[in-house]
Amino acid sequence: MAIIYKKNVQNVYKVPFYVQFWTWWTLVLALAGLSLVLGLVVSIKLVQVVLWSLVVILTIWRAYSLTKSVIKAKTIGKYITQKKAEKAVTKSLLATMSVNRLQDTPYISVPSVTVCDSRPSHISVEVEKLAGMYEVDKLTEDINSSFRGKLGAYAVTSAMITTDGLFYKFVLEDVATDKTWRPSTMDDIKAEKYIIKLQEGLEVNLSERAHIAVWGRTGSKKTTVLFGIILQLFSMGADVRFIDGKDEFSSFKGFYPADKIVSDIDPVFEQLEDILAIIKERQQIMANEVQKRQKIGLKASEVGLQPVVLVADEIGSIVALMDSKQSKKFVADLTAIIQRGRSVGVSVIASTQDPSTDTLPQKIRQQFSTKILLGSANADIQRMAFGEVATSGNVEDFRGFYTCDGLTNQPLKFYVCDLYSHGFNELEAFERAYKIGFQSDEHKKQTR
Repeated sequence: MAIIYKKNVQNVYKVPFYVQFWTWWTLVLALAGLSLVLGLVVSIKLVQVVLWSLVVILTIWRAYSLTKSVIKAKTIGKYITQKKAEKAVTKSLLATMSVNRLQDTPYISVPSVTVCDSRPSHISVEVEKLAGMYEVDKLTEDINSSFRGKLGAYAVTSAMITTDGLFYKFVLEDVATDKTWRPSTMDDIKAEKYIIKLQEGLEVNLSERAHIAVWGRTGSKKTTVLFGIILQLFSMGADVRFIDGKDEFSSFKGFYPADKIVSDIDPVFEQLEDILAIIKERQQIMANEVQKRQKIGLKASEVGLQPVVLVADEIGSIVALMDSKQSKKFVADLTAIIQRGRSVGVSVIASTQDPSTDTLPQKIRQQFSTKILLGSANADIQRMAFGEVATSGNVEDFRGFYTCDGLTNQPLKFYVCDLYSHGFNELEAFERAYKIGFQSDEHKKQTR
């Protein structure tokens, strides 16, 4: 709720004393103390009881409020940091008059500011939207200038207005730290089963968050993101199936089973049917394991099943070649794989130029737990991808935004992996990764 400030005789805006908690608490305490003195002369026990009761009530209420805030912040240190940041942002808004001025009065309405310290991931700032506050860019500058000292490396990477139009929401990340994942040796791409590293500080467990969607216009480095994932899948011995809309993966046929890389319509459907058969077989395996172990909610990783991953690149170009009947069947099969696959260790990693319903229906988009949008995109595209607008400005090369169910509350900045600095974009690196996974003891086990 907005706070009213009043201009004092020094032409400085301050919160009036009469609306501050400590003013009333001090006044009541003083009156209670005075009542003790007067009680020595006259009998005013009822007044004393009332006044001291008010002191106790106000003290308990304040203590409860502070305790609740500290618990929400998780630590006293974070609570203090958040309060200091809120004060700094409010001071910056006052300095630039990014407030609601009440005409012909010495009062101004200052928006409420809430800061949530989720470091090292990010810091979020929520600013109440008042009448006359329209410029998101100006507010972004105000907030950036407010974070100094140990928070000086944090800057706004995402700015939006909530769908109800009542608040501005800003996400600040450590822009001084490059979160780009740069593998330098083969050990860097060796991954635990089901664990995929997308950037420094961001790992996705496919047994919990099975499906990943990557969107972005041509040249936004979608394929680079896919290659970074594929290297790790190969190294863990995953059974990777490719729907190759751009013939990007055909070069793998020199060392990888050619029947698992398809681009024509009929082989695509055969691939989907094969994966559905794997899912059905694994469902029976999981049911048997539940009976055997007497434990409900088992994961595929817990019973030794290898990951099976469908990598579908440029789905739009595949669907464009299909007639109406074929496209409906494609969507139905893909939906079935996405909905049934997670519990049995089957994942889908899909890449398209945009998340429009022309390519992927909303019921499929909603199933992807990790969503990545690369490069700059208009507000409509961002809403289709994330359900909200991540940023109103342009996004630099090799960057984007992502959301991950259970890990993020709103879009955060994404850094495309760097496979070029140490030669991991070369075919030999993929072949070596595949051989590492193929030769592992676990890969020799039954994958179904």
